[in-house]
Amino acid sequence: MEKKTGLWVNLSLFLLFLVWANSYTFIKIAERQLEPISLVIARFFIIFPFLFLFKDFYTGIKKIQSINDFLKILLVGLLIVPAYHIFLNTAETMINASVAALVAGFSPVITGVLSSIILREKLEQKRIIGLIISLVGVITLTYGISHKFEIKNSFGVLLSLTSVTSWALATVTSKSLYNKFKPIEVNTLGLFFGTLALIPFVKTRYIQQILTMNSQTLIAVLYLGVLCILIGYAVWFKALEYKEASTTATFIYLNPIIGSISGIIFLKEPMNIVMIIGGITIILGLFFINPLKMEIKRQESFENK
Repeated sequence: MEKKTGLWVNLSLFLLFLVWANSYTFIKIAERQLEPISLVIARFFIIFPFLFLFKDFYTGIKKIQSINDFLKILLVGLLIVPAYHIFLNTAETMINASVAALVAGFSPVITGVLSSIILREKLEQKRIIGLIISLVGVITLTYGISHKFEIKNSFGVLLSLTSVTSWALATVTSKSLYNKFKPIEVNTLGLFFGTLALIPFVKTRYIQQILTMNSQTLIAVLYLGVLCILIGYAVWFKALEYKEASTTATFIYLNPIIGSISGIIFLKEPMNIVMIIGGITIILGLFFINPLKMEIKRQESFENK
C-alpha cells in the first residue's frame, strides 16, 4: 500500500511540475492580448473567491496573534503575488519563455544564499560553487540570446532574476513561520493578502483588456490561475503530507528543461548552442546546492509537529 501511495504521489508531482513548467509558455500566449499587470490581475482575481473554500485559510487567520506574524505573512503575499508575477510577466515581454524558464532554474541557488544571509544557515562550500556555476550559466545564456549583451535581453534576464529572487525571499521568510503555521496556511494567507495588494494596480484599461479577452487568452489565464495556482498548490501541499514526496529534486531539475522545451515546441522559439550550454550550466549548479537535502529536512520538521 505504501509503495502504491508513493507511486501516486510522485506521479502527481511529475504532472504538477509539468503544468508549472509550461506556465512560461502560457504567460507568453496570454501577453499577446494582456499587459503584464492586467495578466496578474486576471490570474489572481479569478481564483480569489475560491481561497475562502480552504479550511486552512480560517485556521491560519486564527493563528495570527501578533503584528510580527501579520507583517511576515503580508511580506510573503507581496513577494509571491505582485512582485514575482509582475517582474516575471514584464520579463517575458523582453525575453522568450524558454529563456525565462531556464533562468528560473536559478531559484534554489538564490534561496540557499538568502537562507545563509537572513536565517544564518551555514553556506557550505559546495553551495558557493553551485552559485558561481549557475551564475556563469545565466551570463552565458544572456549572451547566447543574440551573441552579444543587448540592453533589452539583459534587462529581461535581470527582471526574470528579480522575480526569482522575490520567490526565494518569500520562501526564506516563510521558514520562520513554519514553527507556528502549516505551509499551506502561510501560502493561502499569502495568496489572499497578495491578491488584495493588487487593488492599487487596477486601472480602467486593464479591466477593459480582461473583459475583452479572446478564447485563447482566457484559456491561458485559466491555466495559469486555476490549474497552476489553485489546483497546483492544493496538489503540492497534499503530496508533501507523504514521506515519498520529499524526493522532489528530480522534478526541480526537470522544471527549467521542460519549460524551455515547451517554448521551443509550442512557440517556435530559437535555441542556439550557447544558450543550451548556459541552461545546462545553470542546472549543473543545482546539483551542488542539493535542494533534495533541503526538502527532506523541511518535510521532516513538518511531520514532527
